[in-house]
Amino acid sequence: MKIYGTCAACEFETSGDTIDQLDDKFRHHFIMRGHESYFYKEKNIEKIRKIS
Repeated sequence: MKIYGTCAACEFETSGDTIDQLDDKFRHHFIMRGHESYFYKEKNIEKIRKIS
């Protein structure tokens, strides 16, 4: 099942099969843009995740 995420600072979106895959994709985006958190949905509940 795909997990979809959206950057909290801009509208960059990506997806992955696991949270770890999503973190890897956003980590690259955050390094390039200076952003630090993203929203994702888990069982119809929107959560925010911050990675450093």
